[in-house]
Amino acid sequence: MIRHSRGGFSLVELLIVIVIVGILVGIAYPRIDVANFQVNSAVQALSTTMAASQREAISKQHDMILTFNAADRELRLIWDADSDGEIDAGERSRAVALDERVVFGLGDAPGRPFGNDAINFNDQIDGLPALTFHRNGSASGIGGFYLTTTAAAAGGTSRARDTRAAEIVRATGRTEWFRYNGTAWIRGF
Repeated sequence: MIRHSRGGFSLVELLIVIVIVGILVGIAYPRIDVANFQVNSAVQALSTTMAASQREAISKQHDMILTFNAADRELRLIWDADSDGEIDAGERSRAVALDERVVFGLGDAPGRPFGNDAINFNDQIDGLPALTFHRNGSASGIGGFYLTTTAAAAGGTSRARDTRAAEIVRATGRTEWFRYNGTAWIRGF
């Protein structure tokens, strides 16, 4: 009679693999910077939202108002159907919230030429800093804003690298992004 052995793992082999994986995760986890990934994700989300707002203003031929609320950590889009620069009843709006670990702020990074405030725009609507994309794609003014992690906003000098900046080019309405690398601002994120 021929015996065939069954393939498989013993309990001891399985436990050894689980222990090895646990050790590797324990070594790698402290090196994973989740907050940095979240601030980059927030940059991408706001960048996409702002570009879509500009395209919407051009394609629908009405202004798009963006208000920035640092306290609530959100960007609000308003479809200004009559292009009067006012938020009227019945005009559609949508809020884009930041991740819980991301805030509008500069932290300990040095300011860009547009200023040191978390949000720097000349326009104000309902007491909030605002930017308007006009029907021709241009922006209502120059300025920008900063995004950073909550740890960097709390004054973590070692976390200054978590800060990102967005600058608006008025004539084209284009948003240019910068990241702080610990010593200088670098274009892109």
